[in-house]
Amino acid sequence: MKFYKMTLILLFASLTSCQSQDKKDSISLNYNAQTRGFQMVIQMENNLLEVTKNNETYQIELTDIQLNEIIEMVKKIDFDLIKSNVSIDDLAVDKAIKGDFELNFNGKLYAFEFDHNNAPENIQELLKKLQSFVVSEE
Repeated sequence: MKFYKMTLILLFASLTSCQSQDKKDSISLNYNAQTRGFQMVIQMENNLLEVTKNNETYQIELTDIQLNEIIEMVKKIDFDLIKSNVSIDDLAVDKAIKGDFELNFNGKLYAFEFDHNNAPENIQELLKKLQSFVVSEE
């Protein structure tokens, strides 16, 4: 009977500790900018990052510190204020590079089309930070 009580106490203790753990933020990001002669693709699924620039592809697994840095950057972006800004006229004469940005963060999907060279500043910073991780790994 004593063994049964100890087992029951341990079971309740382990269930309580499992429930109290924080859920990690889930994040996936896809960015594709392309025109004749230029291509950049950034794909991130949680801690896996792949960056392709003009047919050179780099893949890394982000450290917890790097992933937390990205998540903090994303949390500071006010997506309600961001608007797509690509001009069809500029695309027609290759004056702009169309960038398709899609972010799924904790179940919320954000999708925009930008002029790659004129994306909102906080999106530019996020993309540059992601690129810097693979550059530092070379």
